[in-house]
Formats: sequence, C-alpha cells, structure tokens
Amino acid sequence: MAYDKEKALEALILRVIRQVLAEQSQAKRRIYVVFADTFDCRCVQFLQSLTTADDVTVIMDDTQEERIRRDIELACPFAAVVMTSQARSLPLGGSLTVYPVASRDFIVKAALGMADTFAAEWLARCFAAGSAVHLQLSGLTRFTGREPAAYVQQILGYYRKLLEYGITIGHHLPQEKAGNPVPAAVTEKKAPPVVTCQDKVLTAADLYPYDKGTVLLVGAHTVVTSFAREAALSRGIEIRRT
Repeated sequence: MAYDKEKALEALILRVIRQVLAEQSQAKRRIYVVFADTFDCRCVQFLQSLTTADDVTVIMDDTQEERIRRDIELACPFAAVVMTSQARSLPLGGSLTVYPVASRDFIVKAALGMADTFAAEWLARCFAAGSAVHLQLSGLTRFTGREPAAYVQQILGYYRKLLEYGITIGHHLPQEKAGNPVPAAVTEKKAPPVVTCQDKVLTAADLYPYDKGTVLLVGAHTVVTSFAREAALSRGIEIRRT
C-alpha cells in the first residue's frame, strides 16, 4: 500500500507540473536549466542573470544536497525546481535547454552521442524533440596554452561537432524564442555584427559564440593564437585590431 501511495503522489506531482507548464503564457520562452557535472558559483551567476521574461525550470539531481535547492531558490526565486526522477515527463517541444557548466568530459560524451548520465540523456531527448540547446561559454573548461597541439585540435573537433548538431555556445542566450526563428530574408538584411573583444589572449574556443560574417575587434596587444586564426578563417570571422 505504501508503494501505491508513493506512485500516486508522484503521478499527482507530474500532473501538477504539466498543468502549470500548460497554463504558462505562450509569449514566454520555456527554459530548462540542467547541471551537467557540478553546481558551483558559475551556476549561481547564470541563475541570477535570468528574468521573469522566461519560464524557467531548474532540474536538480535527486542526490544533490538540500542546500543546493536553497541556493537555486535564492538565486532564481521564480524558477520551478524539478528533480531528475520526475523530469523525464516534462515537455520539450519549443523549449531551450541551457547547461551553465559543462566539463570537457561531458563535451566529449555529448559529441560522441553517449547517454550514460541524466544530463547526456536529456541532451539526446532534446535532439529527438528538435528543441534548442545552449552551452554557456563561461562554464566550459578553458585551455591553458600548454596542451599538445594534437590534443587541442581533438577537443576543438568535439566542439565543432556540437555546433554541427545545432547547439549554440556563447556568453548570452540565443535571442530568438524557441520555435520562432527569424526569417532568412530578415537575417540577410542585417549588417555584419561588429564585436569588441577585451581578452588579452584570443583562442579558438572564444570564437564559438560568433556567427559567420562577424567582425571581431581586438586590442593592439591582444595575443591571437594560431588556432584562433585558423578557426576564424574557416568560419568566415574577420579579426581586426583596433
């Protein structure tokens, strides 16, 4: 009997979640926040950057401590918090999933299509549903500059594979609401974006947020790595010194 009551309670919770999501305004974008590896200050900073303009659902691992839930609720009080054991029934159509922090291990697994964790399984579900996925650039592991060139190229290859899958990588969330892409005719009329980069060192990984045709303005003393120049050339990004 206790088991039946637990199942009934879980079914009730899922029905309530579905009802709440269904009643949310269609003008708002549904955002799911998934923690791929760990919960740290970068996750908190991302949650604090969100606003009520979006319908936010944070998916929290069942094994995480209660203090993490408190940190989530403090950083983003308007977000719904759903445990991973209940999240598999959440609707993905027209949504945007964000990974605030993603380790290199997760990147490799994602590129290879391995779904041995909840975060990787959720990514596969996003692909199957055709929903958008975004990786925060600040949450990716940066190169130290001392790695072997072959290793760097291998890791960059995994990032390129994710971009081919349609995943966006950048400091900011995609501007278009999920399911409402900007018409191609409108996009073509826009002037190439000009972006100023203040980094002292520009690497290939720093170019991921920028689209083809972007003009990237760097300082006179900015060090542009050879991999960054190759990546910019292959992706149609122009690097100019100010």
